[in-house]
Amino acid sequence: MKLLYLAKDTRSFIDLNYSYLEQELANHCELTIWRSPEHISSILRKIDTEPSAIFIVNDIGSRMEPLVKGLANTNIPVAMGVNDVHRFSKLRKSYIEKNQIQHLFSVVRDPFSDIYPEYVANMRWFPHYVETSVFREEQMEKTIDFLMMGAVNDYYPLRRKILETFADDHRFVYHPHPGYRNYKESEQERFFIGRKYVQEINRAKIFFTSPSILHYPVKKYFEVLACKTLLLAPTFPELEDLGFIPGVHFIAVNEDNFKEQAEYYLKNEEVRRHISEQGYNFVRKHHSTAVRAKQLIRDLQTISEVRR
Repeated sequence: MKLLYLAKDTRSFIDLNYSYLEQELANHCELTIWRSPEHISSILRKIDTEPSAIFIVNDIGSRMEPLVKGLANTNIPVAMGVNDVHRFSKLRKSYIEKNQIQHLFSVVRDPFSDIYPEYVANMRWFPHYVETSVFREEQMEKTIDFLMMGAVNDYYPLRRKILETFADDHRFVYHPHPGYRNYKESEQERFFIGRKYVQEINRAKIFFTSPSILHYPVKKYFEVLACKTLLLAPTFPELEDLGFIPGVHFIAVNEDNFKEQAEYYLKNEEVRRHISEQGYNFVRKHHSTAVRAKQLIRDLQTISEVRR
């Protein structure tokens, strides 16, 4: 398959998932990457070969870009990634309508249906994934009993309660989110990002997270399991439809039982290790970058063949 991939360069971002996806796509198709917001007819004249499909991702970062024009005027099937359904919702809708984009690949399923009910028939579920060459078991000593990392605000009431409950507990470690921006290589040691982030997860016996009031399957559900650390977090239908089974791959908790569950699994090392192992194997088998890249290629091939 010949794929034209339209997206900004995210190699210096804190979230490298789309950069990993680009690398993996190159292993499975003839990939052409284009970064600038030109008219599609101009882009097609400049590249070496006509693509079978066009995939655009333009909602990463602080603004919606690249806004490639003229997609409604090409006979090549166009698909669009929707990474964060709540951001740029009006601008995205205008762009979809103007460019007559028929295929939308959304990271989330249920919130997409709530915000864009008119596009439900056009949506394919393209969930988060984890780069297993980066997020992996590091064979490090687990010196942290309880760990939580990430934002704590009104969107994450459970995280706030966990932080308040364990605030004076020496066994608990919390690191705030460093912020979504570009980080220079010289800065990275100052923040828990990249390899340092992965290693910190590996040091924990138990990791807390939550999906926010929006009920997103946030990336930490995938990342923590990939590091073979026991995850304690809420469950919800969209997460379970991704194959995450409470009590098998992670431990489901809520505001009433998270402390009790944490104490139990801290004391019961054998059970903790068993569930961590199952979660580790599950996420590597079903939610790696390679799995998701193959899924995208397969779906785009189907779209391309139907178009013919």
